[in-house]
Amino acid sequence: MVEVLVASTILVVIVMMLGMLFQQTSLAWRTGQRRADSYKGLRTIIGAFQRDASAAVDEESIPKELRDKIGGSQKLDGLPLAFYTLRGTYFGNDDKDNPARRALTYVTYSSSGKRTEEILLADGKVETRESDLLDTETRKSMSINGIYPGPIPAGSTFPLYLTVEVEVTPKGNAAEIGAWSYGRDGTPNTKDDIKTWVEE
Repeated sequence: MVEVLVASTILVVIVMMLGMLFQQTSLAWRTGQRRADSYKGLRTIIGAFQRDASAAVDEESIPKELRDKIGGSQKLDGLPLAFYTLRGTYFGNDDKDNPARRALTYVTYSSSGKRTEEILLADGKVETRESDLLDTETRKSMSINGIYPGPIPAGSTFPLYLTVEVEVTPKGNAAEIGAWSYGRDGTPNTKDDIKTWVEE
């Protein structure tokens, strides 16, 4: 009987050690996966910023009547980030009689990763489009702490570049795993018991 109790105690200890090893491995895996997802979301946002900013237009060079149709002024020092850009060949045909034209677009980025476009169409109407650049999980693990404009050339209101400060804090879900037996005396709820539990 004593040998059986000793063997079962050793087995429980081994199971506990394997459980703890599995817990740590799972936590490391989840943390790494969330970190990778966060960096993917970061690349998505930076890529969208870069694409829009590379076609940005200084608002001072846009006639006031066009700005009034879209409504809004550029804001380049934090979130929401907002500025005018020229969207690719949005309307018109690409031929010599009716060449394609680029549409004036007012782009806004919010702190939650939402991108909004106010597109001025050829008929003078404004079309609004919204898109979420981040999924819910990625939004929880990263935050844009600040957007800072670089130097502004003379005669312009648009900076040469923007600096984006982002914080990524991926976290895994930790669980504490344990196991119990009646111990050497074979009696439950005594000092030598080894118990089992899982606690998030």
